[in-house]
Amino acid sequence: MANKKIQKVFFISDSTGITIESLGQSLFTQFPTIQFEKKVFPFISNKKETEQVISHIQEISSQDNNPPLVFTSLANEDLKNLFASNSITVFDIFSSFIPAMETHLASTASHVIGVTHGVGSTSKYVQRIEALNFALSHDDGMRVNDLENADIILAGVSRCGKTPTCLYLAMHYNLKTANYPLADADFESPSLPQAIASYQERLFGLTISPPQLCKIREERKPNSKYASLTQCKYEVARSETIFNTSRLPYLDTTTTSIEEIATSIIQRLNIKTLGKW
Repeated sequence: MANKKIQKVFFISDSTGITIESLGQSLFTQFPTIQFEKKVFPFISNKKETEQVISHIQEISSQDNNPPLVFTSLANEDLKNLFASNSITVFDIFSSFIPAMETHLASTASHVIGVTHGVGSTSKYVQRIEALNFALSHDDGMRVNDLENADIILAGVSRCGKTPTCLYLAMHYNLKTANYPLADADFESPSLPQAIASYQERLFGLTISPPQLCKIREERKPNSKYASLTQCKYEVARSETIFNTSRLPYLDTTTTSIEEIATSIIQRLNIKTLGKW
């Protein structure tokens, strides 16, 4: 890391900045020899705010011979032109795609500010909130009496990534996802635990390498049996036996991002998400 070139990056958005930062992060993975230092400027919606951002960029540029990368998802053309008039080159995702889409669709884009992460469809927004509430109330096996209402049920040992995956599926796909932690009592049999056995078509397993699990647990409960490598090896082996015996699809989360985990689950369970074919 110490030998990597440092590149400052600014993300400027009229909304939360989540979309453009995600796009930038995907692009940055193609340049592994560079360390990107990121700063997000969200909710930039008028000339004064834009000029403040420009002033900050100019200040940073004056301190460094390497100008920062500037990404923008601003919809307002007048605000974007302020960067050009101050000799700041920006990577604009709208200008990259909108003109070609307007031609293909024979329609003019609205260029409305801040709609990407707005409420949009009220019904879909309500579904997202309901999915989040479901994930939170069914976290870590807290409720198993109404799992028939779940779109997905994740099973796996403690600290293998079930909770963040459930929340991601709720936030990004409006999917009601519960998670069930496999514990010592479940390892006595190679079969699925009774509490979730009848929902196999919605079940998906998560596993993880024992050394990584040990490392994660050590941060939570250091020097405990729960965090010991021996216990981690035992639990991972028994959980994978249950998955294999039950022919349950499962995924190793050790080096897999939350985004990849969620996408794999949806594909392998053949779930039709909202807004998708």
